[in-house]
Parts: sequence; structure tokens; C-alpha cells
Amino acid sequence: MHYSQLLHVLLSAVLALHATTVTASPIRAPDVEDGVGASALGKRATIELYHVTTAASAATIHSGGVKLQVKPTIGDDFNPKGKGGFYVSDNKAGILDWCKKRQVDANNVKTNCADLITFKFDESALTSLKVHKFGPATLSSATVNTWMDTPDFEQWTEFTTFCTHGSQGDEEVKLDADLENGGNGLDLIIGPMVGTETVRQYAFRTTKALGHLTIESVTKTGL
Repeated sequence: MHYSQLLHVLLSAVLALHATTVTASPIRAPDVEDGVGASALGKRATIELYHVTTAASAATIHSGGVKLQVKPTIGDDFNPKGKGGFYVSDNKAGILDWCKKRQVDANNVKTNCADLITFKFDESALTSLKVHKFGPATLSSATVNTWMDTPDFEQWTEFTTFCTHGSQGDEEVKLDADLENGGNGLDLIIGPMVGTETVRQYAFRTTKALGHLTIESVTKTGL
């Protein structure tokens, strides 16, 4: 066999192996190591998530663990009224700024934004949970402006309107099947916060999902 023919056979074999189909997980966890950077082979992908609250609530969570918070009369961004949830963010500075701005006066800020709870979340859990994710991978003014021209933004708008007001703003927009009826059956919803679209939040909606949150620390915010 000539050298060129042998090379052709070897190249064909390599291409055949490369073309082998690989099934990807439905949501790819970003490569992280200790919260930042690329993960080394075999290391679990973990990120830090943050929850800001009163000192009393932080103490209760620290001693008794996280529980679903049910609001019987009003809804949140990703939970209709009466549906329990627990909200955290991957943006520490953003969530502190959000808490500070939403308070009526300085006394409310000092009370309601007193403590910051830092959690560790193993993102490999996303493959075992029922998850819906809204928004671009990286949130910034530029990416959010681009996202606003997509069907995903329309879905986000209608779903958050349904959760907070009890009905969609535009009933002609058909929500994805997993978002119908307020997203019943979903363990976790990830997406931008209403009014602070450059801050991403994670709405844990089941005890199964909460089981993947581990408290790392409770610190004073200084607000």
C-alpha cells in the first residue's frame, strides 16, 4: 500500500471516530473550580449563591436549614401566589443593591438587608432536577438588550406576569409546556429578576431542589 493510501485510510478512521454521536445534558453547567475558572477533570462544578435577609431569618435558616417560603396572597417572579419558593442569586453585589433599593427607608434597609447567606450549589444537580432557564448565559446591558428581541424574553415576560398578577399580559403568547399552570412540576427556575434584568436569580421550588444547597457562611452586610 502506498504511503498516500495508508494516510487516507488513517484519516478516514479518525473522522469516523470524531463523528460518533454524544448525547449532551439538557443544561450544561459552566466549568468552574471553587466558584471561578475552569474545572479540572473529575472536580465537581460548584458555584456560590447568595440570599439577603433579616438577622432573625438568617439565624433560623442557619440552625434549621432552608425551607420553601410560601406567600398566600401575592406571587413572586417565578412563583404564583400560594406556591412555595426560595430565591438566591449568583450576583452578590447585584442582590445587595437590589435589597437596598427596594426598601422604603434606611431603617428597613438595616433590618431587612442585615445578613447575607452564602450557599454552595453543585451544578451537576441540574441534570437530576426539572429546570427551566431564561435569559442569556452572561447578563449585561448589551446581552439583555439583545435578549429582549427573542421569543425567550417574550416567554419570560408572560410567565413572570402570570406569576405576579395571576394572568398573562398577552394571552395569545403560548408558554412552553413546562411553564403552563405556573410551572407546576418544575424544581428550579433560573432567569433575570424583574426590574433588575442584569441580575440572575434561582427560584428553588421543591424540597428536592433545596437539598442541593449547602450553607457556607452567614455574614453581616453592613448596609
